[in-house]
Amino acid sequence: MKLALISVYHKEGIEEVAKKLRDNGWQIISTGGTATHIKEHDIDVIEVSDLTQFPEILDGRVKTLHPMIFGPILAKKSQKHLEQLKQLDTSKIDLVIVNFYPFEEALTQRDKGIDYMVENIDIGGPSMVRAAAKNFENTIVIFDNRDYLPIVEQLITKGDIPLDLRKKLAQKTFAYCSLYDSLIARYLHEGQTLFPDYYTRAGRKNLDLRYGENPHQQAAMYISDKNSSLANFEKIQGKELSFNNILDLSMVYEVLNQFMNDGNFSLIVKHQNPCGAALGISQPEAFKNAFSADSKSAFGGIVGFNKPLQKETAEELGNIFFEAIIAPDFSEEALNRLKKKKNLRIIKMKPGYFEDTDIKTIPGGFLLQQKDIQSKDVNQFELKTSRSLKKNEKDDVAFGWKLIKYVKSNGIILVKDQMLIGVGAGQMSRVDAVDIAIRKSQVSTGGGVLLSDAFFPFADSLKIAAKHEITVVVEPGGSIRDEEVIKTAEKLNISLLFTGMRHFRH
Repeated sequence: MKLALISVYHKEGIEEVAKKLRDNGWQIISTGGTATHIKEHDIDVIEVSDLTQFPEILDGRVKTLHPMIFGPILAKKSQKHLEQLKQLDTSKIDLVIVNFYPFEEALTQRDKGIDYMVENIDIGGPSMVRAAAKNFENTIVIFDNRDYLPIVEQLITKGDIPLDLRKKLAQKTFAYCSLYDSLIARYLHEGQTLFPDYYTRAGRKNLDLRYGENPHQQAAMYISDKNSSLANFEKIQGKELSFNNILDLSMVYEVLNQFMNDGNFSLIVKHQNPCGAALGISQPEAFKNAFSADSKSAFGGIVGFNKPLQKETAEELGNIFFEAIIAPDFSEEALNRLKKKKNLRIIKMKPGYFEDTDIKTIPGGFLLQQKDIQSKDVNQFELKTSRSLKKNEKDDVAFGWKLIKYVKSNGIILVKDQMLIGVGAGQMSRVDAVDIAIRKSQVSTGGGVLLSDAFFPFADSLKIAAKHEITVVVEPGGSIRDEEVIKTAEKLNISLLFTGMRHFRH
């Protein structure tokens, strides 16, 4: 008779699995709550404590951590190992079905305190599945409820499963243990330095993507925190998402977070750079202003809104080609209008999720940094010239300050009347970025505000700005030629603000 050990926290459907095993000659070993649940369905169970001749202790903290459990799991089907089990008056465990205490779910209730969280750290479950996964040639391991019935049915119909499937289940088990442990490690590290000696971050596949950065590259989306809005977005309609779509959606999401508490805001992103953004009295006005800033670049971009999308805005979107629309919600009338475009991706995602670290991969490893979410109040900026700012210029500085850190370096943006009117992104020369931002503007730059993600190494950019009647320049300061830049700004009657904070985005 073959033995299966079943010990699960989430018990939905486990009785069906147990019944199939029982009806096909398997004997089931189980623990506490799982044993009770299975017995309630008239299925005989060997209690773990009967097998070990040792009771559960320490409020159930110790149930399965015993040689009479781990020996049968780890035993090979060699004559030597089977003989040792026989001498111990026990038999080989051929199948282990275990899932863990719900630590990931407990994270949503972390305010209950450290004692609550610690009690949701599973020890016996991960230990058993790791043992079974190590011994995958001799012991089948299943932790994912999606695998229960397919694997058990194959066992019943064919008498066994192939070695490569055993190995796949073992790999999946070790990978999940890594995810589980990484969540615990991250929780216990909260409130400490951002950079622990050992940093772990695992992920669960959330989505297979159409392709990667290019069509010949495969890609998938993984989530390491299921509370993330990107883990829970709703695609109401549209084509499958690609790698680049997800990157742009992420950019839209991060910028929308900056404008959660503002008025009607609309944003257009293309290739990981904002190419249109505006605040408006109404949502349609915000979109029209964002689109008019650079309608050429907006073609094929992703549009985001900080408030539920209304019918009038959907009408303004008209027949313009966008890859996706993202908003916290959509009115029924807006959806009816947008759904006329069958390929348009309509994404429902609520702002509000933030992370404090950022990872960039390098060959053989990764770089970890504090995420660029710190900011300064614009009232803390230092005015370096005698020309004072007008009220509308101060508003534009505040608006642009929320956007500049999302533009690829070297990054320059032009803002006027709460609109993004020009972007110079990703240039090796800062003066070229200034020139591009001005040339890209489809409205007059006169009276506009220019923001730079880093300092100006020379005064040439100020001269170009003045030539196009830009009245305010915002930069971090910190160049060895700051005095030259300040004197030039003063001479050109430009209000020059030093932020004291750089916002490179490579």
